[in-house]
Amino acid sequence: MELGNKIKTLRLKAGLTQEKLADELNVSFQTVSKWENNVCAPDISMLPKLSVFFGVTIDELFNLTNTQKLSRIENMLDMEHELPHNTFVETIDFLKEQLDVHEDKGKIYGMIAHVYHHRVVSDCDKVAVYAKKAMREKPEVKDCQWLLNKAEGAVVADWNFANHLKTIRFFTEQVDKFPEIARNYLYLMDNLLGDNRTEETKKYLDIYRNMEGHKDYLVPYYEALIATAEHNVTLAEQKIEEIETCYPENEGAMFAIADYYASQCRYDEAIEYYEKCYKMDEKPRYYDPLHGIALIYEIQGNYEKAVNTYDRILENLKEEWNFSEGEPVNVILKEKQRLMELIVRT
Repeated sequence: MELGNKIKTLRLKAGLTQEKLADELNVSFQTVSKWENNVCAPDISMLPKLSVFFGVTIDELFNLTNTQKLSRIENMLDMEHELPHNTFVETIDFLKEQLDVHEDKGKIYGMIAHVYHHRVVSDCDKVAVYAKKAMREKPEVKDCQWLLNKAEGAVVADWNFANHLKTIRFFTEQVDKFPEIARNYLYLMDNLLGDNRTEETKKYLDIYRNMEGHKDYLVPYYEALIATAEHNVTLAEQKIEEIETCYPENEGAMFAIADYYASQCRYDEAIEYYEKCYKMDEKPRYYDPLHGIALIYEIQGNYEKAVNTYDRILENLKEEWNFSEGEPVNVILKEKQRLMELIVRT
């Protein structure tokens, strides 16, 4: 049903003439007639008024299907940094209702997780802002440092809080229950290495290397990470050289090498391989390599080059992903502005 038909149905249900509805909305009755005959649509600013007057949601005005509502939620999470509380509650309630009717419960559970994570991210940003304000006002008080560390995913000194046991436990269950899904082994190995549990990592890497559909270049990459954790620098370097020799045209392999060099503070080499990765990738390209480059330039204190790299990311978003506004663009603009202010101060 088109919007005009919906307005007519709601008007008749309310027992109103076109003239009476026009008076209530402060428009001409000819305007209402044009809406109802689908000659033109109400201005977007009129939708909240129609929603309030008829006691329906804006979604109900448009008669969105559940599929359309799910797509709208996905787009909303991409484009908005923070969801108003009412929108958050309505979205969660709708998704929970879908658990009873949607054929793909896994998708719905995943969307619920994404909505909650979206709020976590926006809330953590606020935690970080106010914790920093508190510490600037009272730097001698030990109170908000812990909150800042948790909000920004920073280093936590206490091993009993910093370890990844819960996540390791979950992914261990996953690989035991679904041994054919290769990516779960990667997440498990990442967290094991995060706790320097190299012997267990080797065990799962031996399984991964023999799995159908595994990525060949990741085997020497994880061998390099294991060697690094065991302080065997020579072996780690050999494994990185093996990746470059055997997979020179693979953008994923180049990204892995770049990540390795960045983690070792070998920044110029990391930039080189991030660039290789980005140039090899097919459009539309993810801008992760460029983000890595921007971060490195900031670490090096080369703020001008960092700003230029963020400009490249903005170009990527516009030209390859058709994002000229919204949260993805706002995040990059915020980082660019922060760096430009640093340039002025220095």
